[in-house]
Amino acid sequence: MSSDLLVVGGGITGLALAVHAARAGLQTTLVDAGPLGGQRSTQQSGALIRTHYADASSAALALEGLEHFETFEERYGASAGFTRTGFAYVPEPHEDLGARIAMLQAVGVETELRTPGELRSIDAAVRVEDAEAVAWEPRSGYASPALTCAALAGAAVAAGAVMHERRPVERLLPGGGARLRDGAVLEAGRTVLCAGAASAELAATVGLDLPLQPTAVKLAVFERHVETHLAVIDAPNGTYLRPDGVGGTLVGRRTWTDEPLARTDSPLPAVDDGFVADARERLVRRLPGAAGARVLSTRAGMLDMTPDGLPLVGPTNIDGLWCCCGWSGTGFKTGPSVGAALAGWLNAGEPPAELRAFDPHRAQLGGIAVRSPH
Repeated sequence: MSSDLLVVGGGITGLALAVHAARAGLQTTLVDAGPLGGQRSTQQSGALIRTHYADASSAALALEGLEHFETFEERYGASAGFTRTGFAYVPEPHEDLGARIAMLQAVGVETELRTPGELRSIDAAVRVEDAEAVAWEPRSGYASPALTCAALAGAAVAAGAVMHERRPVERLLPGGGARLRDGAVLEAGRTVLCAGAASAELAATVGLDLPLQPTAVKLAVFERHVETHLAVIDAPNGTYLRPDGVGGTLVGRRTWTDEPLARTDSPLPAVDDGFVADARERLVRRLPGAAGARVLSTRAGMLDMTPDGLPLVGPTNIDGLWCCCGWSGTGFKTGPSVGAALAGWLNAGEPPAELRAFDPHRAQLGGIAVRSPH
């Protein structure tokens, strides 16, 4: 039996698309090479939920994503573990933060400039005295990748989507659908690649070159010395941090290079003592009370990086093939809103304004990164 839509990839974007496509009345099938939930990508995410971006399209999607996470159980039937902490963006000296705040407010983002003294009145644990001002968001926070994906998978099944996990795709089929490695054929009118960096390998089976680079990222969780604190992107120190569950602070490096991987199935690197020591040192610059904090856990994950740091979303020049990949470390917070917007596009035929900037064949793909990861 042929489906209207085949979603390849069961991380957060693929699951969200399956939910909303099935709810829109499309016969939807999802297939993933491993267990659902994006085990090497979504599940290793820093899972920040924030709306601070340098471009309006990304900010609009992130704002819609925040609204999904704030009402997640109502929308999807189970909790995503969203925890509101507030968020601060510490800029580099050359950034025009005032102009960016004005752009974000025009989009609808609830954000304001705060001096170091004003931020200390919000969170006394966070120190930003080296910055003239920071961007503060009261509604932002973080969520649980495991709870988020479990809820989305359940909602997709409840909406009528057919889910296949641990069934790798061998190759895509011209005009839509895919042949699996077990020999089965999944026929579909349209196929959407939501498989992260593996989307490039699959697209190549029908002659499409997607500019995706798999890269590894490392995270460390340190013992938290306060009850909670703001989530922070610290541009001058190249890190991001947030509370993590009960008693932890998660720290990741904010970099575009990370560690390139030769293939999407390459082993992820070990998180060594050097990374832990460096992450602790950078953490203490913003949370001085974390000096001497012991490390609770470490992990590594994989990103799907594009040359300009923006995703590839929409139809390609291959008949029946669409993309929703290349999120470059920012896909978690926007996953639910992207799934809803893309399902609407597939169903109604009109591209939503917030997705038009992410054309998979846009000319600027050879350019430099225009936004921050994570």
